[in-house]
Amino acid sequence: MSTDITPNPGPAEPFEPIVPVTPDVTSDVTPAATAGNGEAPGALDAFVPAGQGESPEQPKRDRKRLWQVGGALLLTVVTGAATAVAVTLPDRTDLPGLATPNDGRYVFPQLTMPPLPVGASAPSDYKIKTHAADLRALLLPLPNGAVGTGPSAAPSGSASASPSVSASASASASASASASASAPASLPPVAGRWVPCDRDMMLANDDQYAQRLVSDACRGAAAQGWTTKDGTRTELRLIRFGSADEATNFFSFANQLDATKDIRSTSLDVAHTYKVALGSVNVRLSDAKAGDVPTGRLGWLQCGDVVALVQMTNPNGVPDQAFRQILLLQSSLMV
Repeated sequence: MSTDITPNPGPAEPFEPIVPVTPDVTSDVTPAATAGNGEAPGALDAFVPAGQGESPEQPKRDRKRLWQVGGALLLTVVTGAATAVAVTLPDRTDLPGLATPNDGRYVFPQLTMPPLPVGASAPSDYKIKTHAADLRALLLPLPNGAVGTGPSAAPSGSASASPSVSASASASASASASASASAPASLPPVAGRWVPCDRDMMLANDDQYAQRLVSDACRGAAAQGWTTKDGTRTELRLIRFGSADEATNFFSFANQLDATKDIRSTSLDVAHTYKVALGSVNVRLSDAKAGDVPTGRLGWLQCGDVVALVQMTNPNGVPDQAFRQILLLQSSLMV
């Protein structure tokens, strides 16, 4: 007889040994159990060492991609900067598709104000606008491509004497000419040359203008002239008087000059305005025209004690923009 008093739980279940689970770091992790695909991370992630899940080639690919992105950004910046420079540096007329017809304006060398005598000031510093610089140096130089004509074709070192020029003016002209001849080469060249205060200087065909120069005390005169490739001939004259009042009197009288040696008849231009740097301006246009363009333009400028005459002629018509350019630039040298 058995003495075992242990209750009988029923039929015995088969015995299954408990085997500890060892993580297999080399086992494949299915996409369904991988974090980053929208699924919850699996338990095996806690057992993966740092860097163990990356391929050895992954850092190289990342660095290569960074270099590619950086290079693309650098190329974009450089290309944009180069394009901006290429667009801003050339003139508008040099850009393809933006070229405009030449309106007749000239290209001059860099303009500089002439040196002043020791102790003298610029005209703008005087209420009466007295010019102390060499009158010839106040004339515009020849534009690029132009050929000197008239007074500028044969520059002279001294002024030719004229009955209408006072002795003091002649002495001053000779002294300036001598100083110019012996001046060091570093000084800027003189644009024009001295001319006598007479009718030839005025380009007039009437003696009353020569007589007025005497009565208003012309102290000296300088001239400049050139012809450009389009056939336009430009003549510049500067006349210095003893005072601004004398220059104003002559300027008012000269505005009535309706004809010159080169322009048969003119009419006062009251329909347009002309810009000058300083002073007064008066413009006359030739009655003869090439189409709708006058074949001659005549402009008078007055700034202080100096009066300027600008004459431009061309049988094919004088470009308006070229004439306006000459007026503005010539007046800018007289301030």
